Amino acid sequence: MQVRHLKEAESTYTHAFKPDAGILNVNKLSRTLALFVCALACWLGQALAQLPETPDKRLDQARSQLDQIEASLARTDQSDAALQALRLQLDPVAATIDDVITQLSPRLAAVKSRLELLVPKAAEKSADKPTLEKSLEKASPEPALPDNIAAESEKADQEKLYKDIDGSLRRAKALAVETEQTINQIQDRRRAIFTRALFEQSSSLFRPALWLEVMNGLPHDVRAARTVTGDWISSQVRNLEGWRLPVLGALLSILLALGWPMFVIAERVIARHPHTDAPTRLKRVMASWAIVLVMVSLPVAFLLAFVVLMAGFGLDSKPVQPAFNAIAEGLLRIAIISALARGLFSPVQANWRLLPIGDKAAQELTRLAIEVAVILSLAKLFYAFADMIGAALPLVVAVRGTGALLAALVLSGGLRGLAAAREADGPQEISSGRNNIIAIVRLLAWLAIIAIIAAVVVGYISLAVFLADQIIWIAGIGMVLYLALALAEESIPASFKPGAPVGRALAATIGMRPAALDQVGILLTGAIQLALYAIAIVLNIAPWGVQSDDFAGSLRTAFFGFKVGDVTVSLSNIAIALLLFSGVLGVTRAIQQWLETRFLPHTQLDLGLRNSIKTSLGYAGFILAMSFALSHLGLGFDKLAIVAGALSVGIGFGLQSIVNNFVSGLILLWERTIRVGDWIVVGEDQGYVRRINVRSTEIETFDRSTVIVPNSNLVSGVVKNWLRGDRIGRIRIQLNFDASADIEAVRELMVRTAKNQEMVIKIPAPTVMFADLTDTGAKLDLFCYVEDVETAARVRSDLLFDIHKQLRALGQMDALVNHSATRAGLRALLEADVPAPKPKLRST
Repeated sequence: MQVRHLKEAESTYTHAFKPDAGILNVNKLSRTLALFVCALACWLGQALAQLPETPDKRLDQARSQLDQIEASLARTDQSDAALQALRLQLDPVAATIDDVITQLSPRLAAVKSRLELLVPKAAEKSADKPTLEKSLEKASPEPALPDNIAAESEKADQEKLYKDIDGSLRRAKALAVETEQTINQIQDRRRAIFTRALFEQSSSLFRPALWLEVMNGLPHDVRAARTVTGDWISSQVRNLEGWRLPVLGALLSILLALGWPMFVIAERVIARHPHTDAPTRLKRVMASWAIVLVMVSLPVAFLLAFVVLMAGFGLDSKPVQPAFNAIAEGLLRIAIISALARGLFSPVQANWRLLPIGDKAAQELTRLAIEVAVILSLAKLFYAFADMIGAALPLVVAVRGTGALLAALVLSGGLRGLAAAREADGPQEISSGRNNIIAIVRLLAWLAIIAIIAAVVVGYISLAVFLADQIIWIAGIGMVLYLALALAEESIPASFKPGAPVGRALAATIGMRPAALDQVGILLTGAIQLALYAIAIVLNIAPWGVQSDDFAGSLRTAFFGFKVGDVTVSLSNIAIALLLFSGVLGVTRAIQQWLETRFLPHTQLDLGLRNSIKTSLGYAGFILAMSFALSHLGLGFDKLAIVAGALSVGIGFGLQSIVNNFVSGLILLWERTIRVGDWIVVGEDQGYVRRINVRSTEIETFDRSTVIVPNSNLVSGVVKNWLRGDRIGRIRIQLNFDASADIEAVRELMVRTAKNQEMVIKIPAPTVMFADLTDTGAKLDLFCYVEDVETAARVRSDLLFDIHKQLRALGQMDALVNHSATRAGLRALLEADVPAPKPKLRST
């Protein structure tokens, strides 16, 4: 193919340069050359465009973009939307700078390592060369360049490269710092705008002068409303001349006529069977979600149809767009809140209710949620209408303040009615943790009500309206979060059951065991629930002017602090550090609780290992929480080294015992020589290990008392662990007989009695040892084993009763020596002996 193309090109050029070729052939050659040059230029341009840009060029572009953003920030009249747009422009700039730093850092380290290797070479003398190199130089016909000159030349090149890379890296780091400062400046200005708008004081709602101003300006506002609405209606009527008006009316009538049948159909679809006695929680959750989706989708569908219909007829709604937006938002707010309340509380059918509350309480909560949503929607509609007609400021303040005050009053009355409804319903089975959550929510609601009323009285109307909006916003997010958590908790583990479709598919494809399927389902549920909590937190803090990209910056100090060295000390920093510590520690405790109650019981791990995992996670979470808190205060590990050096003296004297016990506790958790649930003997105390703490270990004795033992005593002292290897225990019964006793008969009696005891294992078989022979008689010891050492005392008691009965029947009771010792043995039934080491025994 290429050869053929070359031949064609050769024939073309040859023909074009013939003496008798003519002007047409010359033009053909020119066109061919022009096309070739254009193709070559395009290829070179594309190749050059694909070449990677140098770090300096990328830094120049970042510098230019940063200068433009800083020039825009020089203006003091920037709105919040403009500042947000500038903040978004900084993200690619920061990413470019970070990429350059990541690219240059390893290159600088490599050049530095090369220079370190070249420095001693440059100092070497030519006389120190090996003999082989000297011989090669002598054999060479041309004089070789000395090594020191070559090394110096390479060293100079590497030094120049090091300076260039180091300069670019320093420039990139300086730009990164400047970018971070610009981001902080934008965040500070956005927070200032939000705070100024929120805490702007206007006029108290209870000031008589406000209502006089409203009454004085009311005629003007009424005329403005008539003018705006009249002009809009007139313009729309002119647009609907002829056949357009009847057609629009017919379509609107059809749309309204379809509403009732669709509502009836939806009610039948989402209807929950009233005669179902005890539906599963998964069915109740699915029914609640069906109600929410259907009841929300219907208003959304009608609003979309109305918007499409208005746009299809070319009706202009710009003059009254704020009012239309307020109507649409209000309808959606009421529909969503009523759907969530009906789905979650189920005010009519108690058997489908998710929350453990009574009928009156469910009805009161549903009514309260809908009433607050209606009041806030109407207040926003009136405010939008006042803004649309350009009403005077007193009317706007009165409308907004009245709406917030009515919402607070309705909410306070609803909370009192809810308390009465709960008393009328009687006591409900509510866990202590959920009861505490309800108490906290009730307290926060009352605080919000007091804050709204106080803000209205003082004159902070914007703050009152904002708090009222947040009540309905947080309530809606809370209800959605509860339904989402319940759906994840019920549907995901059920999907990973061995008989479920997902479980069967996983077992068939990758061969997962039923226990592994259960664990995967629980882990996935926990991850989804954690993600849901994170989303809910972000949604709750979003209206407060805190965005996801500047959340860390929004947690910084709002008060002017003073510095001690490099550490900024202020009340807000300390409060935020405590919040960070509490938050991380709370998450750690929640994960520990989830592991203990949900995940670890579904594993085959023993109780001691479960406790070790839980306790180790608690230590790690505490250290992480402390690190976050100290880092926010500016106390990094480098600054803590000085404090640690000062504390080393105290640790050497006063804190030595505490540190020793702490390290001993870690050793106990990692080595697991003593685990939770083990039966141990420490000195004169024995019992079960119930908990291994940071400093000490709790042991529950047989008389139900608790013994606190320092961890260092368990690590460095002598401890007998009855359950260390296995649970097999040995029983020893010792009897003394005089010389007149039939030793063989007694031996057979004791062995037979032990073998007839069902809790005595068969292998090893019970054995009677002739322990001692004295002038006064003989001493016999019976040894046998039980599967569980915790049953040894009871089995020993039964054996003593049986032996006593058999000896009396055999007539050997008179031969017993030291009857008081035997009676003492009968009183010490709870004593048993466990040999060490224990053999691995199995019963037959």
